[in-house]
Amino acid sequence: MTDKQIKEAMSREFLRILALGHGFKVIEPSPDHGVDLVIYPVLQHPVHGAKSRYLDSQHKLDFQVKATTLSAVIDTDDFIKFDLEVKNYNDLVFRRNDMLPLHLVVVVLDSAPPLCFDVDERKLCLACTGYWFLPEKGARTSLNIRQVRITIPKTNRLESEFVRDRFAQLGLSS
Repeated sequence: MTDKQIKEAMSREFLRILALGHGFKVIEPSPDHGVDLVIYPVLQHPVHGAKSRYLDSQHKLDFQVKATTLSAVIDTDDFIKFDLEVKNYNDLVFRRNDMLPLHLVVVVLDSAPPLCFDVDERKLCLACTGYWFLPEKGARTSLNIRQVRITIPKTNRLESEFVRDRFAQLGLSS
């Protein structure tokens, strides 16, 4: 695998772990058409005479996931700045006003693989920080040829409750 493919796979697994850890279902569409992961709750309901029945929720969040290293972002006290391909930015803008907008997740690895992870007898550690991004309401598609520099507030840092919180912030039950 190329370095880029390795970083991309690691970033998808980072988001997958955050979702799976809270009981969300994760699928990887193929072909992806700009969506790397689809995450949704699994609903539990009682069935007469049985334990429970599980159903996939109709509410699904689509994520575009990008991977980079610290050397490829501009890191300030309150923001990170990341150069995103124009086609990916325009996908985010196009879906911004949807009830369930396309989210961008940028995973910033502390260093290139394999130096960004460590394993011991009790844990696997991935040295990275993840951030989520949505274009501002009313944002317009870019006419740039190659890239758009986006600014992501550090308050959009991914934490263990990220997926659950995004569903709640969008008014969806999980």
